[in-house]
Amino acid sequence: MAYTTLSRAQLSFDYLHTNSTTHEFLFGALAELIDNARDANATKINVYSVAENSLRGGYVMCFLDDGEGMDPSETADIVTFGKSLKKSADTQHIGMYGNGLKSGSMRIGNDLMVFTKKGLTMSCLFLSRTFHEEEGIDEVIVPLPSFEVGTRTPLSQGSRSEEKHEVEMSLIYRYSPFKTEEDFFAQFERIEGESGTLVVVYNLKLLDSGEPELDVDSDPTDIVLANPETEEDSDEGKSFRAYAAILYMDPRMRIYINGKKVRTKRLASCLYKPKSYKYSSSRFKTRSENVARAAVESAKSADHKAREAESKAKNLEKKVGSSVARDARAELRKAQTYAAECRREAQIKKQLADRKNKALKDPKSLNFIFGVHLENRNQDGIFVYNCSRLIKMYEKVGPQMEGGVSCSGVIGVVDIPYLILEPTHNKQDFADAKEYRYLLRAMGEHMTQYWKDVGIVQQGVTKFWENFGYISSNWKDPPADEGKYLRKRAMQINKTLQCDMCLKWRILPFSSADIGKEFVENWVCSMNPDQQHNKCSAIEAKQNIPEGRLQKEQKSNEQKKKDLEEVTMLIT
Repeated sequence: MAYTTLSRAQLSFDYLHTNSTTHEFLFGALAELIDNARDANATKINVYSVAENSLRGGYVMCFLDDGEGMDPSETADIVTFGKSLKKSADTQHIGMYGNGLKSGSMRIGNDLMVFTKKGLTMSCLFLSRTFHEEEGIDEVIVPLPSFEVGTRTPLSQGSRSEEKHEVEMSLIYRYSPFKTEEDFFAQFERIEGESGTLVVVYNLKLLDSGEPELDVDSDPTDIVLANPETEEDSDEGKSFRAYAAILYMDPRMRIYINGKKVRTKRLASCLYKPKSYKYSSSRFKTRSENVARAAVESAKSADHKAREAESKAKNLEKKVGSSVARDARAELRKAQTYAAECRREAQIKKQLADRKNKALKDPKSLNFIFGVHLENRNQDGIFVYNCSRLIKMYEKVGPQMEGGVSCSGVIGVVDIPYLILEPTHNKQDFADAKEYRYLLRAMGEHMTQYWKDVGIVQQGVTKFWENFGYISSNWKDPPADEGKYLRKRAMQINKTLQCDMCLKWRILPFSSADIGKEFVENWVCSMNPDQQHNKCSAIEAKQNIPEGRLQKEQKSNEQKKKDLEEVTMLIT
């Protein structure tokens, strides 16, 4: 069957597979779908599985959010690869390439369905590699049926016909897990509010053993990697619950896995003796230069458009002359108004380009935060975020790369805006590797400074760790869970919880009764013992992090002379 009336994505079928392989870290693919919910201003997303033995992998993976949803036109944009309404140099959105939903879902499974509601419409997008493979179709055909909310009446869009709708639904019933009209519309009903989106991924990827890559059975409240890369990997590298807890530097969305809430964290609030360091450098120019270049090109294009509009208006003015004809005068006014609007737009873009070029000379500033990981000194390194989204974790820098005890157990956190470094399409690395390595070197220098400032060496590294329960001769062993050590560790770090209603973070006063306590999922401000912050209307208390300063090594005149002699010898 030719399916000539159905929508097509502007790409080859082979690209669907190639695009999905960019996600080497499987949790990164899952995170792409959570990012979409966050960018849609969702306050809640539930990632869950539904058993279905007839499908490859034995279950369906679902992502249900309460975000803004999509209308039929926005839903159709999903299959326009590379198109994103969120793309802006100054945006706080995570998605920038219009690719995350496709690449992430296609990495998890073979087939994708999107059910979404917005306003008075609800739409479904069906992207199935199984359908294409079984019918031998090279073009990417994408059924996109849309309906009126409540009546379930199919919407008529342009040339959309009843025949086209019937073909779309027949393909969905044949190749999706939803074989009846009742099952199909039941998915829209899972979206409880007036808007939201449900993403369904099925026919999951399998290991060589034939088992699914994602294990949803070992722990009903988690999703774990069935075959982690190493046995010594971090918790976040094995458990999606642990990874989702730190996915955002400043979490403002409730995340559930199989119905159980993830206790999200703000890393800086989980560290012993955190310290902040201001860092400025003129080194990071690649991203800024690209943005400035694009702004200049946009200004030139707007200027050409304005010149053309002004030329047409002047030409029309000559033709109209002293004519008093109403239609002619109205057409002239319309042309002059349009020309004036184009000129104003060109001037705004010119001013923007000038600001971008001027900003190239300004040093870029970052804020490095360091602290000690008391709960597991064996897990240390740098957590690199981009616009609050985790890109890299446990990156070793400075002395940590040497494998000794210097800076052991130290965690670093940095959030990098787009204008300094741009992430790769899969959000698992940075586009400019050279500038990223420079950043890591700078963080290594500041980590060394933090290690001096915190004074662990002065009191003795072994003695410091023993004080908090690290009494085993094996460095990699966890700390002792005796009461006195649990209390010592708990007293050093304030417990912070997020209100389930207002999503503000609250710092709880220390109480020995809270040590090891499992707080309720739906914790709210009124449960806070702190009387000043036990209402949602109360402002969010900021974590008081003292500032440190990198002390540049001062070389003696003798050392400077020696360095000069060495350079001279190298030159000659």
